[in-house]
Amino acid sequence: MNFLNKIYVWILNNYIKLITFFFILVLSYGTYLYFYFSAQKKDKDAGDLFLNFYNSYSSSDFSEQEYKIILDEISQIDDASIYLVMLKSIYAAQSVENSDLQRALTELSNAREILSKKGNDYSFLREIIDLRMVNIFIHLEDLDRAKNIFKNTFTTYQANKLILQGDILAIEKKFDEAKRKYMDALQSSENDTQKNFINLKISNLTE
Repeated sequence: MNFLNKIYVWILNNYIKLITFFFILVLSYGTYLYFYFSAQKKDKDAGDLFLNFYNSYSSSDFSEQEYKIILDEISQIDDASIYLVMLKSIYAAQSVENSDLQRALTELSNAREILSKKGNDYSFLREIIDLRMVNIFIHLEDLDRAKNIFKNTFTTYQANKLILQGDILAIEKKFDEAKRKYMDALQSSENDTQKNFINLKISNLTE
C-alpha cells in the first residue's frame, strides 16, 4: 500500500506533466496518421490518372497533348511520383519509335532523376531505365556513355547488362571478350528465350 500511496502522491504532484506528455503523444500520432493517409490518397489519385492514360494509350495513336495534361496533373499532386517515371518511360518508348532518340534520352534521364530520390524498393525500375539508355547510346554509337552507365549496380537485370556489355565489345571487335560476357550472361539467365537469344549472339561471333 505504501508503494501505491507513493505513486498516487507522485501523480498528484506531476499531473500537469503527465497531461502534457499524453497530449504531445496523441498529437504526434495524429500528425503521423494525417500525413500517412494524405500520402496514400496522393498516391491513389496519381495512380488513377496514370491508369486512365495507360488504358487508353496506343502507340499508333499517341496524343502528346493528352500526355502533357496527365503529366502536369500528376506533377501537381506529387512531383516525385513513381507514376511520373512510368509516364516518362512510355513517352521515351514513343520517342524511340519516332526516331527521336535525344528526346527519349531526356525523358529517361528525368525519370532516373526522380528515381534517385526513391529507396531501394524501385531499384529494378532504375535498372530498366539504365538498360534502355544504354540501348540508345549503343544505337548512337556513344559507347563511352553506355559504358559509364554500367558503373551503376545491377542485380535484377544482371544478365541483360552482360548481354549489352557483350554487344559493345562485339562492336569494338573484341570478340573473345564479348564471348566471355555472353557466356557470363548465359550463366546468369534463367529465361529459356533469353538463353536462346544469347546463344544466337555467341554463334554470330564465330561467323
